[in-house]
Amino acid sequence: MANKIKIAIADDHTLVSQSLARCIETDKKLQVVGIAENGKVLIEIIKKTKPDLIILDLQMPVMNGWQTLEWIAKNKVQCKIIVMSMLLENSSIKDLTAKGVRGFLPKNTDFETFMNAIHEVSSLGYFFDKKINHSILKELLALKAINPTFNNLVLTDKEKETLILICADKLTKEIASEMQVTERTIERYKSSLYEKTHAKTSAGLILFALKHNYITVDE
Repeated sequence: MANKIKIAIADDHTLVSQSLARCIETDKKLQVVGIAENGKVLIEIIKKTKPDLIILDLQMPVMNGWQTLEWIAKNKVQCKIIVMSMLLENSSIKDLTAKGVRGFLPKNTDFETFMNAIHEVSSLGYFFDKKINHSILKELLALKAINPTFNNLVLTDKEKETLILICADKLTKEIASEMQVTERTIERYKSSLYEKTHAKTSAGLILFALKHNYITVDE
């Protein structure tokens, strides 16, 4: 149990928080240490359990997500935070990043992406849903507002080409056609990219590509 990533969930919708908890508990590397319906309850959970990671809703009664983030910063709580919200605009992402948020997910995300986000935040330091505008990510990287951790690595020319096409939201079939190779070959290139970068999702690959200038914000 000591090696598990301890996670607390704060969401005022019981069905949402319980569903997320059940999803998390399917992974033996993760442990849910508390569920809160507002920030005030979450603070008590933080004091008692010292979670490694918090899943935080912004809109909650009594004490909302913004107020909770202020308390976390003021009290220098050492944990990573993933915000789940339907209100993720460029301006709010900047503000939330400045307040220490490491991951951003829309409320309608699927469970697989949710779980991958937890692992990417834990291993790379950050997770931004792939629907988030590339320009805001590039700006945050340029300002050093975020600093995702990627190992020093060398990509082959084919891996670079595959990466660029993944970032353009191309399907495996489309990438294979454009590169004039089989889909199986593309899957091999993709597997190598995920292994080298330690990313779990295409969103993680996009962040890697932006950080290392493999793509521009116009692509």
